[in-house]
Amino acid sequence: MTMTRLVLIRHAKTEQVGPAGMGDHGRRLLPRGEADGLAAGRWLVEKGLIPDLVLCSSAVRAAQTWDAMVSGAGELSDVEVWREPGIYDASPEALLQVLSEVPDGAGTVAMVGHAPGIPALVADLVDPEQADEDAVDAFNAGYPTMAIAVLEAPPGARFGAMALTVMHTARGTRAS
Repeated sequence: MTMTRLVLIRHAKTEQVGPAGMGDHGRRLLPRGEADGLAAGRWLVEKGLIPDLVLCSSAVRAAQTWDAMVSGAGELSDVEVWREPGIYDASPEALLQVLSEVPDGAGTVAMVGHAPGIPALVADLVDPEQADEDAVDAFNAGYPTMAIAVLEAPPGARFGAMALTVMHTARGTRAS
């Protein structure tokens, strides 16, 4: 594994029910979700967390979340994005399988997905002895929409030995 940083993103706020015939997979972002996505994109760039690769759930809300993040920070527009059906409604084990397909050379990888899979993956990957105490406290308080966990891998580390260095929940402002 050459990945040194993993950025795990829960999609932004969505409508409760998807369009007719689309069901849960088709749920779209609400205006609040779009505003939060813009803020998240700006935050990623401000923190120097521009990914080499984004693994994005095939659900409409996940794709719209990444699109909003790109709209918030144009520096994200050239990032390679893989739409991955295996992220939707996935267990941590299934998410690890998707991550195992990441090519060598992708140092920072972002995954845009869903609860409960994304928070469960964070819990499985983090070595509590290496984690930032404030980040752990924020993680333990919950993983709301537009939450972002940043995990760092020490040299030679395997999945399950990563440090949770930052936990952030992006919130934007909506135009009235």
